[in-house]
Amino acid sequence: MGPGQSGRIPGAATWCVRAGQSAGDLPQPADSRVDTRHGSVVGMRVASPLSVAPAIAVALLLSPLLRAHEEPFGYVRGTQVEPKGEWEITQWATSRVGKQTGRYLGMDFATELEYGVTERFQASVYLTSNYHFVRNATGSSEKFDDRNHFGISGSTLELKYQITSPETSPLGFAVYFEPGYDTIDRVDGARTQEAEVEARFILQKNFFKGRLITALNYLVEPEWEHEGGRWKSELWMEGSLGASWALTDRWRIGIEGRVRTVFARADLGDSEYVALHLGPTLFYARDRWYASFTALPQVSGWPDTRGRGGLHLDETERLELRLKFGFEF
Repeated sequence: MGPGQSGRIPGAATWCVRAGQSAGDLPQPADSRVDTRHGSVVGMRVASPLSVAPAIAVALLLSPLLRAHEEPFGYVRGTQVEPKGEWEITQWATSRVGKQTGRYLGMDFATELEYGVTERFQASVYLTSNYHFVRNATGSSEKFDDRNHFGISGSTLELKYQITSPETSPLGFAVYFEPGYDTIDRVDGARTQEAEVEARFILQKNFFKGRLITALNYLVEPEWEHEGGRWKSELWMEGSLGASWALTDRWRIGIEGRVRTVFARADLGDSEYVALHLGPTLFYARDRWYASFTALPQVSGWPDTRGRGGLHLDETERLELRLKFGFEF
């Protein structure tokens, strides 16, 4: 509301009384009367809470609650990029828990440094590490060696370009490419040499000025692993979907889903497995930092221990938990 403007909720009366002014001098609504003997207004209609509720609800729905470069999801990526000339550091911690039998804990850590190169383009570097604790663990079809080890795994470079923004266009669209190199196998923790190039295509649609955020990701990632003196290839494909609703100007709650498959030798006719994860996500933001927590249990997978549908526990786990903490500077 600008200077010199006044706002009135329909059905409510607002009065400004000067010093020494009596009630009889006030402009009166048609359905009120003034008792000039006592200087009081009687019979005035007062707006009920129900009459102003629709206006309050509309105001809340149309108020923007998320800054353009914040990301309310744990796994799904949005189209936002870091503003030009600004830096952000994000710490990722992902726990992967549970195989078919035995004890299994795999933890993936990533420290990400982002920089806004332009208003639409950002560049990031990651340093990754892993921890594995494995005791008598078996998956759907394989047994894992016992392990209790932490190590620096590798690094990646992320290049992200926002083609359209959901703040100014009906649909936000962004692409990013992420080449990387790893020296620790993510699943069993053994030393290895892996190179990959991830390409992700991102769609984002906001509703009610950002109170509801939805995003869809499609990922394609060719991967090469050095094994037995030669390089073997795989092709990862993943689709993910998320929705996040603002409870207040700081808290958001939502849901994320992810389906992943891998093709041996990059042969689209030779899928090694399919796994579907689905679960809740929680987001909290302050002025210069934010945090999110996501839980993704596996709800369906193929093949299981019988070679049929159930849960696939060779390349994936029963449950994934991810905590993200970001700080702008």
